[in-house]
Amino acid sequence: MTEAHFNVERTGPNSLRITMAGALDAVAMEAGLQALTLEMDGMAHGDLMMVDQGAAWPSLGAIGVELRHWPQLMHMVQQIDRVAFVSHNQFFRSAAMVESALIPGLEIRNFSDEASAAAWLAEERAED
Repeated sequence: MTEAHFNVERTGPNSLRITMAGALDAVAMEAGLQALTLEMDGMAHGDLMMVDQGAAWPSLGAIGVELRHWPQLMHMVQQIDRVAFVSHNQFFRSAAMVESALIPGLEIRNFSDEASAAAWLAEERAED
């Protein structure tokens, strides 16, 4: 089984890269959300590459942490315009499409590889 992690890295002034794997517990979710908050400070109209490296459904404790931070998460979503989601998990890919349809101003696209995801994000930045 893959060791659980949720890593956040700022890759540019308005760009983030998140990698996730395993089933996050409450402690890992709290640490990940704190890192996300720090890295997103000052971002506007950003883009995000999310890379699924074998993520699994989080624990109930992790979901509770996420719900506790819901207002903060909704504020962060407003700082992001585009998300490139790299995953082979069809359930997660479908959930990403639902989120894209439900959250105004947020475009999420699914990709099978990081190179294609990075090319789409770069293309969109060049058009801005």
